[in-house]
Amino acid sequence: MVFKVLIVDDDYINRRLLVSLLKKELYQVDIIESVDGRDALNKCQEHADIQLILLDVEMPNMDGSEFLKHYLSDENLTPVPIIAVSSNDLRIKEILNLGAKSFIVKPVTEEKLLTAIREQ
Repeated sequence: MVFKVLIVDDDYINRRLLVSLLKKELYQVDIIESVDGRDALNKCQEHADIQLILLDVEMPNMDGSEFLKHYLSDENLTPVPIIAVSSNDLRIKEILNLGAKSFIVKPVTEEKLLTAIREQ
């Protein structure tokens, strides 16, 4: 079975890191990438079979908190676990209250990422 993950991050290097970690640990993974919350909402509508979202909190256009508000209020989307990722640990409570299941403080390590995924 293929595990389908949406990575939402405006930083190309951060996306590459997450892709690398996922492909190393999850042999059957299909990864979709998005550069901001607005683009991520479109990708969620296009790919109803997404099973996990890795969401950067600090992004231009639509940040992680705005994405969560729109995503979780859209009745046409089936909610999936969301792991928020940010270097700003002051927003942990806010992001978890908005509906993220986990919060990883950057820099993301293999151990942090796999622990968060297993807890879903």
